[in-house]
Formats: sequence, C-alpha cells, structure tokens
Amino acid sequence: MNVRMHLDPDAVAATGSTLAGIAQRMAEDVAVLDATVAGPGNPWGADESGSAFAVAYQAILGHALGALGSYVSQMGDAALGLTMQARSIAAADSSSAVLIESST
Repeated sequence: MNVRMHLDPDAVAATGSTLAGIAQRMAEDVAVLDATVAGPGNPWGADESGSAFAVAYQAILGHALGALGSYVSQMGDAALGLTMQARSIAAADSSSAVLIESST
C-alpha cells in the first residue's frame, strides 16, 4: 500500500506552541484552585459543618490536584513533542533537498 502524507512543519510547530500556552494556563489555573481550596480563606468556612466538610474534602484534594498536575505535565510533554517533531521533519526535508539537488 502506498501512503502519502503531507505535513507542514510550521503548522506542527505552531500547534505545539499553542498547546504549550494551554498547558501554562492550565498550570496557573490549578495553582489558583489549590490556593483557593487549601488556603486560609477556604470556600467552606470555619463553622462546624464547614470544618466537617473540609476534613472529608481534604482527604481527596491531594489526589485530585495530583491528577490535574499530571494532566498539565502531559500537555506540556505533548507540546514539546510536537515542536521537536516539527524541527525533525524540517531538518529531514532540508537534508533530502540538499541530496536531491546535489545528485542532479
């Protein structure tokens, strides 16, 4: 089977850059969320029912924030991978062009 693929390295690099920006904004949002729910001005208050809720909530908070942090990291890794792939494709294209030109 003959498969032809067209890939624009500039578009791939731009997508990687966009994804990196999204990962950065996600990291900032997770930090704000963490500061809001774990900080002194927590959203559930300091009364008896708020304190009881906080104990149960804090039990899962670390896991949830860890999962969000992992997702942010994966987005950053994907952004880096796209950028590196774009550079690799551009370098391979340039190399191939030089070889083709030198053989003619």
